[in-house]
Amino acid sequence: MSASALHQKWLANARRQRVDPAVIDALIDRRRIGPGSFVVLASMIELADPHGASYFLLPADTTAVQARAAVLATYLLNAGTGYGARGGHTDFAPAGYSVGELARIADRQWANRWSYRAVRPVLASAGALATTPNGILMGLAGSRMHTRFARRGGTTYGDLFMANLDHRLGAEWQLRTIIESGRMWYRGDGAPVRGGLDLDRVLHHEERHCRQWARLGPVRMAAGYLGAEARARCSGGVNRFEVEAGLSDGGYR
Repeated sequence: MSASALHQKWLANARRQRVDPAVIDALIDRRRIGPGSFVVLASMIELADPHGASYFLLPADTTAVQARAAVLATYLLNAGTGYGARGGHTDFAPAGYSVGELARIADRQWANRWSYRAVRPVLASAGALATTPNGILMGLAGSRMHTRFARRGGTTYGDLFMANLDHRLGAEWQLRTIIESGRMWYRGDGAPVRGGLDLDRVLHHEERHCRQWARLGPVRMAAGYLGAEARARCSGGVNRFEVEAGLSDGGYR
């Protein structure tokens, strides 16, 4: 899809999501949003969840800078994350689509810019990565080495959420399946198993982990999370980092 077509899609999404026209005017005036804002997405394969939200697969030659730009453009294009939009329980009230929220995500990306250096190695080893409406990357490893970095249903490092599925079944196929189903999938006996948790809730949970990485930095976050996990196991409690990210949204209760 061309940059001009994506720009028109952004405006259509804003109308569909009932975004205040004043927000769109502010984005145009203060952030200079126009067709050029979506050029980075024009050559990427677009995927859609059952509610029409757009995700984009990163090509194998994507650089860290391009990945960061594509992630921000995907948040912008969707004009909302879908979190809490269809009723049902969520751990938090949804944040409104706004200039301030776009700036917050951009600031978080800058703090976590180190994590985008993983884009090339993941893609070069038959892995798959996609931008998401929540302004983070989601992916699957393509090698045994990278698979070891994902635990439980998945693990977030900086701005990169890696789902924990069997790489031998094909990373891109499984990533497409997750996105197009709108649900989180988990390891099963020889095949991935569809879960009942909405993907937009999982991504909201993981984006809150991205904020933790941005706030603490890679060294303090890793040490803090592992320490909190050890204390939770000893006491029978819950890791405070998971509480902060939302236990129900993350599938912990």
